[in-house]
Amino acid sequence: MRKILVGAAGLSLGALFVFPAVAASAVPTGPTDVAGIPAQALSQTSLRVATIEANLTADAPGKLNENLMGANNQQAGHVADSIAQANADVVVLTNMDADQVAVDTFRDLYLNNTEDDRSDVDYQYSYLAVGSKGLQSGADLNADGVIGGAPDAWGQGSFEEQGSVVVLSKYPVDEEQVTAVSKLKWQDVANNQLHHTKLDGVLAASMPVMNTGLWDIPIEYRNQRVHVIATQTEPENQNQDVAAARQSDELKVIVDYLDGEDYVHIDEGRQAKGVRDEKFVVAGALNLQASGEPRINHFLKGLGREDALNESGSYLVPDTSWQIVGQGRIEQSEPPLDEVLPEIVEEPGSLIWTDIQF
Repeated sequence: MRKILVGAAGLSLGALFVFPAVAASAVPTGPTDVAGIPAQALSQTSLRVATIEANLTADAPGKLNENLMGANNQQAGHVADSIAQANADVVVLTNMDADQVAVDTFRDLYLNNTEDDRSDVDYQYSYLAVGSKGLQSGADLNADGVIGGAPDAWGQGSFEEQGSVVVLSKYPVDEEQVTAVSKLKWQDVANNQLHHTKLDGVLAASMPVMNTGLWDIPIEYRNQRVHVIATQTEPENQNQDVAAARQSDELKVIVDYLDGEDYVHIDEGRQAKGVRDEKFVVAGALNLQASGEPRINHFLKGLGREDALNESGSYLVPDTSWQIVGQGRIEQSEPPLDEVLPEIVEEPGSLIWTDIQF
């Protein structure tokens, strides 16, 4: 089968044109024809940002790479198919182990492998976000009488890189300017909701507000800096009282980080500067809780994007200075009847994408 390298070709300036916005339910029709938009033109007319809950994670360091070797991991194949079909300029993958070897394997064997029959897409740049998830709390969080292991780690991670955030980009990432908010203590959030929980003492004083973290990842696009604000908030399987209050404050921290509020300090210790008048897009898993709709609606209203595209808890929220010229989702297809699946597998979510331009 002839391979197609998606997004590698460019068009002359005379061939560029502006596309009308499409419905949020639009489904791309092929690797080089996404919702009617020629993929080769995208990076020269608009910035396409996508996010997907990849669920590419393992229970031990290095294990994800082992699972990906051989280029026959079905779940990774599904994620790669969606990414290649969308052909976004920037992709935020949530719940993926931030393991550089595994990410390189995923890119080489699934996204850009000339030996398979999958359309190829090349991401030269990446950022692997490692936050508070997986760090031991030093407390018996699950009250089982034993301190240690994943149940007693912040974010209930088995190791620090587990189930975090991975960003792939066709544009250069300014890694020296990446800022992270993963160590900010919940009790230090202004007007926080901690008092609505039963947490107190040392535990309340030491718990980070972000379940995993918030990362401001600057990319250079058309000679301008664009801030990709990548994050994933409190998962739905946590204590509901704590989860609701914590998610509310996680969303608050995202807004307050953008505004450069005094209390928001990045992991290096200094106060966050905010994004000022530079452009940003928030991308990732923002609302994995079934009860979180009122909180996410309040968050979106504060950013002036109540119509932000979302799917199963994943959101794309451009700042209001962007013009949205296209958006859609790529649903996960059902596996063939004869496809053998593992007994336990957390299927990836649907990929969503948004085209934004100045």
